[in-house]
Amino acid sequence: MLNKHQQSIIGILQNSHSFPVERKRLEETIGGAETELRQALGGRRTSLADFYKLQLRFISRKVWAAQLLIVMGMAFLLHNSMQGQRANIQLMMLASLAAPLLVITGIQTMTRSLSRSMLEVELSTYHLLDKLTAVRMSLLGMADLLGLTLLGALLGTWTDAGVLEMFLYLLIPFNLACFGCLWLLNRVRTPNCGYYCLLYCCLLVLLQLIVSFNPPLLLLNSSAAGRGLVLLLLSAAGLVYEGYGIRKTCRSLETAAQGGV
Repeated sequence: MLNKHQQSIIGILQNSHSFPVERKRLEETIGGAETELRQALGGRRTSLADFYKLQLRFISRKVWAAQLLIVMGMAFLLHNSMQGQRANIQLMMLASLAAPLLVITGIQTMTRSLSRSMLEVELSTYHLLDKLTAVRMSLLGMADLLGLTLLGALLGTWTDAGVLEMFLYLLIPFNLACFGCLWLLNRVRTPNCGYYCLLYCCLLVLLQLIVSFNPPLLLLNSSAAGRGLVLLLLSAAGLVYEGYGIRKTCRSLETAAQGGV
């Protein structure tokens, strides 16, 4: 049952007359609104440099701190290992342990989009998910390579190792770690994917430790630079292939999320 006040309001609304709407004016209003919207969206576009700076703030400071600690800790380990008169190859193998460790620090940043809650948040932003992921991947990759470069510079200062050897020993494990993680991200689309990436990188570190303390198992040495270059190129090609696959994975996630709305 409606009370008297509700009945009076309904009666007033029924007796009121709306002003006639001219179709031409309505179309002009809609057109003006579309123009304003385009201008507003155009004003929100940022340059590539600004977009990179913006994404830097979304990567936790703990990630950068962990990477710094890994580089400093590895430098300390190499300095102490030199006191034991280890061979240059063993020192480079120890330094190469930093590659998968540095990749581990960025796993959470790369896999959190697979979480349903984080996916919904990131899909609500102005930029596409594949663009966000590509920028974050490149930022983490550049930071990792910077750390490996610093370690390579220290090795070059403390030892007489060749530049090509250091290049191979540092980059091949890095490429393999990135390749494995991207392979998992493209095929294991669950929130637990980060744990699989962590397990893979830990196994890679274990394998490197075994090889570093068993010189006969070394695949690379001064006389096998050609074999190392082939392995580097193959790992780089696989990395590029899986990196392109991440783009398709992000787009499929966007499509699935939009279809479930």
